[in-house]
Amino acid sequence: MGTIGRRRLLVGGAVAAATWRCGPVPILGATGRMPGRLPLAAVTRPDGTTLARTILRPPGEGYRRLVEGPGQAIVVRDELGPPQPGREDRRRPLAVFVQLSDLHLVDVQSPGRVELLDPLGAPYSGAWRPQEALSTQVASAMVAHLNGLGHGPVTGRPFDALVCTGDNIDNGQVNELEWFVRVLDGGRLTPDSGDLGRYEGVQDDVDRDRRFWHPDEGGTDDWTAAGFPTFDGLLADALAPFETEALAVPWWPAYGNHDGLLQGNAAPHPSFDTILTGDRKIVDLPAGTDPNTFVATLLTEPRAVADRLRTRDYVTREVAADEDRRSITRTDWIDRLLASDAGPHGYVDADRDATKTWYRFPLADGVVGISLDTCAHGGSAGGCITEGQLRWLETELAAVHTTHLGPDGGVVRTGADDQLVVVFSHHTAGTMDADVPDPAFPAERMVGGTELVATLLRYPNVVAWVNGHTHVHEVHVHPHPQGLTPGFWEVTTASHIDFPQQSRVLELVDNADGTHSLFGVVLDHDGPLAADADDRSLAGLVAISRELSANDGQGHSEPFSDPGVFNVELVRPAPFVRGGPVAPPPDLAHTGPSTVPLAGVGLALVAGGAALQAAVRLRERTL
Repeated sequence: MGTIGRRRLLVGGAVAAATWRCGPVPILGATGRMPGRLPLAAVTRPDGTTLARTILRPPGEGYRRLVEGPGQAIVVRDELGPPQPGREDRRRPLAVFVQLSDLHLVDVQSPGRVELLDPLGAPYSGAWRPQEALSTQVASAMVAHLNGLGHGPVTGRPFDALVCTGDNIDNGQVNELEWFVRVLDGGRLTPDSGDLGRYEGVQDDVDRDRRFWHPDEGGTDDWTAAGFPTFDGLLADALAPFETEALAVPWWPAYGNHDGLLQGNAAPHPSFDTILTGDRKIVDLPAGTDPNTFVATLLTEPRAVADRLRTRDYVTREVAADEDRRSITRTDWIDRLLASDAGPHGYVDADRDATKTWYRFPLADGVVGISLDTCAHGGSAGGCITEGQLRWLETELAAVHTTHLGPDGGVVRTGADDQLVVVFSHHTAGTMDADVPDPAFPAERMVGGTELVATLLRYPNVVAWVNGHTHVHEVHVHPHPQGLTPGFWEVTTASHIDFPQQSRVLELVDNADGTHSLFGVVLDHDGPLAADADDRSLAGLVAISRELSANDGQGHSEPFSDPGVFNVELVRPAPFVRGGPVAPPPDLAHTGPSTVPLAGVGLALVAGGAALQAAVRLRERTL
């Protein structure tokens, strides 16, 4: 199979853990027990979600067509506190919101992309994907599906908002940013650049490079030799203008590493713009060139790469130049979102001069969202925040807490009104490991995931931290080490660029028994299950994209291998701070210290805490 062997066509599929056909949806306990069932009256619309059906790549070698699988049960996660019986009859919805993550809307023709590295395998195996020319169509199809769904499948409450948790675009370009806003605001979108109407990239027949899949008929490559089908004219259809449907609820974007860095790794530089907007694209390296040396030079000395590009030292091809491919700044990002039809998306004019890409926003009545910028703007795929952003976060959290813990563990009473909090970012706790200075704040210390988790644990109203970046579904629990606050859940949702191309609906409920639950239900876009080579409607194109992604070695063929990170009920004690004279109610009594309740929330107090789960796996997209 040639170079494709370094990535391997995926072998095997996944078997769903439970079946939903009719009757109640089973709720599986985290250890396999059956604590109860969710009545159909509470699951108002399982259709359109993975509660009703899943989409699987069946076992076998080579290219596989997708098949329908059974629905995936809701798994109860109780590490932070025991679920109380009968809660399904008492629960009251507080907020329902949708998470989209890692859309990676990509200008596939950009000279700034480095597809040539992809066949080399790890760590470069995310530099190109056979389905990536259809990224805008996949995102638009998901928006249309969400508009049709309209409310949470468990509670029936209409969606309050949608949050995009970063890597909304792929290469930090102005034209990609425009496509992102157009996908959510609605209107006519042309996902093309350069010579409009003519694809110029690694998948055309100008130089039929065997390392990449060529969908048009004629000739062979390593991918078609391995069983990939032909979809004649697909590239032209992928670049064609189409109408997008405006999202029906407010939307709030977080900033990811691909939103502001070249290929998600390199900080903007004038020499990069020379490459991005120019008419020469690097398609291969001279014989004997070490790819690692090339990457190091690209990241640290972009001027040297631009100079060698001008002198034709690399193997290049000519493409149409396009000024709209220039790299975006944080000011560009803020300006475009302020100008959005559905704006301003958390930003104010003063954020432009401050280059402030983090903000607080109203998620629902009594529930606050906080969007962090975890992008390492100095250049790194890993995440971090500045110490100034951390201090800002502490101020915002204190403003929605009656009581919290100070850095020394002492109880702090603010007199503020209590509101529940959901934190959003691109990076996970485990992938916030960068330590590169932010060019806009060069004197500030960089803060990683461990310190951010410790900070959030001081504020008992923080229910969850919702993020992306790893391109896989994950759920992790963060208890307070001494049980002084209830702890919080970390929910990570997979990407739209890789299989299974899913989003997640999160429903926060008050169980009226001293606990809250955060339901997370995963959604597929509503493209047909079977890819039809003759169907080039929006639905047909996204069906092709999903099938390609399931057969791409970068994708993840077993999204159901751990049911505890997929469709979940995450139980958590209502907010409390231990250390004062107030005793908990007898029916929820614990053996630890007494507690000071958060009067504004007015819920009973229970003890929480469990050991922190294993470290987050890093499956991020790299160069």
